[in-house]
Amino acid sequence: MRPTIARLSDMPGPKVYNLWWGDKSGGTQRGIVQYTISPYQTKAAPHWLKSYVFNGYRRISGEILFFGIPMVLGYGVYTWAKRHDEYQNSKAGHIASGEHH
Repeated sequence: MRPTIARLSDMPGPKVYNLWWGDKSGGTQRGIVQYTISPYQTKAAPHWLKSYVFNGYRRISGEILFFGIPMVLGYGVYTWAKRHDEYQNSKAGHIASGEHH
């Protein structure tokens, strides 16, 4: 292999400080610090249900005016329109409007 091809290849040479990904043939690298937490100190989700219930209630109660009132008004319009449509398509509705089938 010619030296120019090795120089232009993807693998770094032996004089590179950071070796290729996953290559552990070099010595230990300096200046890299790793921190870990003891498994006895970690809790995946401590008291998540209790905090979710109380915090969720607090957040939803603060937003109820923004989605509760439009939902109630929309449901009221829907039920009124449904009853009105049923009445207009009934026999009594046809007689009241003066139309005959």
